[in-house]
Amino acid sequence: MIGKLIIIGIVIATLVILIPNSSKLFQSVPSLDTVKDKIDQVTSDKGVINASKSAIKDISMGGRLLVNSTESNNAPTSVYQLAPQYVTQQNYTGQVFEKSGNTCQISVPALAQTINGKKQLTGIVQLDQCPEKIGDPVQVIQLTAKPNSPPVNVTNGLVISPYSSNDGTSTTVSPTLPSYYNTVQLSTVNQGNNAMLNFDDSSGQTRSVTVTMKNSDTILFTGTFYSSKFTAEVKDVPNTPHIIEMTIDNAVYGILHASAYAPSNAQNSTITGILSK
Repeated sequence: MIGKLIIIGIVIATLVILIPNSSKLFQSVPSLDTVKDKIDQVTSDKGVINASKSAIKDISMGGRLLVNSTESNNAPTSVYQLAPQYVTQQNYTGQVFEKSGNTCQISVPALAQTINGKKQLTGIVQLDQCPEKIGDPVQVIQLTAKPNSPPVNVTNGLVISPYSSNDGTSTTVSPTLPSYYNTVQLSTVNQGNNAMLNFDDSSGQTRSVTVTMKNSDTILFTGTFYSSKFTAEVKDVPNTPHIIEMTIDNAVYGILHASAYAPSNAQNSTITGILSK
């Protein structure tokens, strides 16, 4: 009898110790709301789409990047696993503008968001295990679950793929750049406080080009040119992120849009532009 009482006493003492500690263990795990708030705080300040390491999956080129997830963990699927009839797909062209190690920053103007009533210069996506070089274009596919789709945990996502080099050596199926991409070219050379804008349409079929350079605060330069090849110098360019946008009226390709995003500290560098219809 005494032995049983001793055993019961030991069990009770153990529970007294473990139960308070177990509550501390559960308290150490942040809630999904807390994690989401931290991610939103990081991304809203910089205008970056899930640039926080904790907000994205470690993926390689051609992988899938999560953009928006709900707080429910009960849904069995993501937007990537839905049947095509339940998904809206939009294709964009992005461009690598910065790279550190294997991690690159991609500018996608079409993904620019409006935050606190102010539209971003461009949408920015961070990609790990990125083999592309600065200036390379990439295809960015945005997937969105339709309202009538089955319940999903992840309602939006991005699929990022390199464009084919068209040299016949690639063994994978990659998207190809449109024919006008190597015909119409935009580049900007930053020279300290000045920038040289260079436009060259080798087809000679450009009717007009409207150019705008701006940062978050003001329009730095705007003008319209009626030539298939020109150079323009913009002086007193501040050391802030800025974007160059062009609307091109071409007799063969119709209306084209070109853009080149330059981060801060871009002096003494050459940035090529990306084009889209």
